[in-house]
Amino acid sequence: MDPTLIINKMAAVLEMTNGLFLIYDTEGTLLFVNKRLADLLSYDHDMLYRMNVTDLVINRHKRRIREVLRSKLPLGEERVSEMPLRGRDGRELYVITRTAPLLDQQQVVAEVVTFEDITETKQSADELRESQRFTADIIESLPDPTLVIDRQGRVLYWNREMVQITGFPSSSMVGKGNYEYALPFYNVRRPILIDMIIDENLRFTNEYVYVKREGNVLYTETKTGQLQGKQRILWGRAAPLFNTSGDIVGAIESVRDITSRTEFEADLVKSHAKLEAIFEGTVKALAVMTEKRDQYTAGHQQRVPSLACAVAREMGLTEEEIEPLHIAGTIHDIGKLYVPVDILNQTGPLTDIEYLFIKTHPAAGYDILKIIPFEAPIAEIVLQHHERLDGSGYPRGLEGKDILGLAKVLAVADVVEAMVSHRPYRPAMTVDQAMEEIQGNAGRLYDPLVVEACVRIFRNNSFSFNGKV
Repeated sequence: MDPTLIINKMAAVLEMTNGLFLIYDTEGTLLFVNKRLADLLSYDHDMLYRMNVTDLVINRHKRRIREVLRSKLPLGEERVSEMPLRGRDGRELYVITRTAPLLDQQQVVAEVVTFEDITETKQSADELRESQRFTADIIESLPDPTLVIDRQGRVLYWNREMVQITGFPSSSMVGKGNYEYALPFYNVRRPILIDMIIDENLRFTNEYVYVKREGNVLYTETKTGQLQGKQRILWGRAAPLFNTSGDIVGAIESVRDITSRTEFEADLVKSHAKLEAIFEGTVKALAVMTEKRDQYTAGHQQRVPSLACAVAREMGLTEEEIEPLHIAGTIHDIGKLYVPVDILNQTGPLTDIEYLFIKTHPAAGYDILKIIPFEAPIAEIVLQHHERLDGSGYPRGLEGKDILGLAKVLAVADVVEAMVSHRPYRPAMTVDQAMEEIQGNAGRLYDPLVVEACVRIFRNNSFSFNGKV
């Protein structure tokens, strides 16, 4: 049979078949291209029939196609391959080709090629690979050591900073499962923070200083084993990785070596505690210095803050709010350092002039303390501890609304302690007498709420100058 007749019959069948087809002769000259393939390539039929099959492939594949025509076509074998075609408009189209021979008297006279357009699939695969490469580049360039695992716990990424901190190369980690990634940190295979993302039922928080969750992100701090010969303290952050359906497909964890910072903070805490001790000792020393000059009020500057703080607690103040009251109470009479000793040790009634000297001690105390950078207004509390609600106090004659709350508490504690203590020029009052005295002047000299709290702690036997009950 005439080969042309064979080819024409085959072409007629293919034109009616749903698919992409062409036929070329043994030289590669195009003998038939069906309409769907011509449209895909954006060529006119007349133009195609003057072309060679190699004209349809991109340049880097032309030599391979020519070699196939020379070596494979005469054998009459079917072939399957993947290649990129180039359309008339310059577009690259990726196809899978299936080639079958047309025979005449056992001789190959042409080949029929079936095309499967995989352009979109190929582009999606290329885009996925590009996305994966881009993701890998990002993870590799992160400044913190970073680990990524899949849902099964296999290592997907182990970046250069992770290599740097652990000494384990990525080649020894990527693809490994069974908690391989825990070995560099703890010398044993065990779950770590990233595994709590994959399995929310895991609970091993005792292994960490803390584990904190914010949404679906976990934070922690932990001590490692000997990490490259040194125990380290690491901060860690782990988060889930989702697919387009919103399912968790893996997790990522970054760590940060905070050993130096933690050691610095520990030293800072020790230094702060030492400064606190020095400060407290200084305050006590100032109080002792004052009492050494006033032998008749020895212990007054210990008992007054004790009572003042007890009253403040009864009023519902917090320990943080009470702390300034304790300091101010301990040194509230420091201004007496400026009062002559013979006046302080006077065994009889004071003259008007001597009393004026005594009345200078709050202002003198303020002048001593104002240059010390207390966090609370200690100097002002000391200055106001002899002020009274009706303005009859000293040194500034302040009225109720202008007097600090802690100064009002200190004023009552100071008066009560003085009344129940013995003096050479008068006997000590009983506690009941002192309570009657402050109750009688509540609202005029003393704050009523402070007076009520003071009376309660004595009547309820919850306070004693000999010690708390």
